Amino acid sequence: MGPVTLIIGIFMLTTILCYFTISNVMKKKRHHQRVERFLSPSSRMEDELGERKKDPGKPFITTLASVLTGIQFSNKTKRLLVQAGSSMSPAEFLAVRLISAGAAGTLFLVLQFPWILAAMTMPLGYLIPKVYMIKKRRTRLQLLPSQLIDTLGMMANSMRAGFSFMQVMQLVGKEMPAPIGPEFEKAVRESGLGVPLETIFEGMVERLPSKELEVVLDAIIAQRKSGGNLTVLMETMEDTIRGRLSIMGELNTLTSQGKMSSLIITFLPIGLGIYLFVVDPDYFSPLVSEPLGIFMLVTAGICIIIGWFSIQKILRIEV
Repeated sequence: MGPVTLIIGIFMLTTILCYFTISNVMKKKRHHQRVERFLSPSSRMEDELGERKKDPGKPFITTLASVLTGIQFSNKTKRLLVQAGSSMSPAEFLAVRLISAGAAGTLFLVLQFPWILAAMTMPLGYLIPKVYMIKKRRTRLQLLPSQLIDTLGMMANSMRAGFSFMQVMQLVGKEMPAPIGPEFEKAVRESGLGVPLETIFEGMVERLPSKELEVVLDAIIAQRKSGGNLTVLMETMEDTIRGRLSIMGELNTLTSQGKMSSLIITFLPIGLGIYLFVVDPDYFSPLVSEPLGIFMLVTAGICIIIGWFSIQKILRIEV
């Protein structure tokens, strides 16, 4: 009975140690999840982004993302998803990109295009989700300056009415839409947990990279350190940002013709090539069957990409 009793004792001791270890780990995990849920954007922002649970393709994406969880993703990808306001994780985003690449190649094969075109479309399909996310981030950040003007006006009027600075931030978080409203609401929650205001504003600028927002937050921090009339400061910044937006609107009007020309010049040869392939495949086949034709297609694609980026760089004017 001695060895049996020893084995039973060791088994019970190991079981108790494993129980307390797992219990401690799960307790810390639940605490971390509660803090993340407390600091997460409001349900109003989640409604605007759309609920992932209603997506019919979510189970497949989640399954593929679980396989890719061990991959180390760059901070650039994580920052892109955060700044775009996406609720996807980096692993899910990579899964979507892989699915898009496979779907693009399969579609061209089903339509009986040459395999070389199907192979060329797979990298394009892989880039489409990233281009969409970049466009989503740009659209989200373009809303920020006009929202910031309304926010500064609301804050100035509220402080004239006797509200404190934290009450004004809480009011902005409740009244303003995304992206600026949920960010101020998150800032109030972080401040309630004792996070310094400088750290809160640094995180806000990282999630919403905007020169206007950075200037406003830096001015607020400087005013709280050195003193002064914050209401007058906000009104002055409101007028400055409104004038800057007016100048940017005029620039967009002047460069709209160049942007349209870049789209036509870029997509016209692609559309013409697809049209020739559909209408007269025999006439187009040397470009995809002969080495010289493939070389010409690759060269033309490189020239189109270089031309696109060159035009975009010319039309990008910093204000």
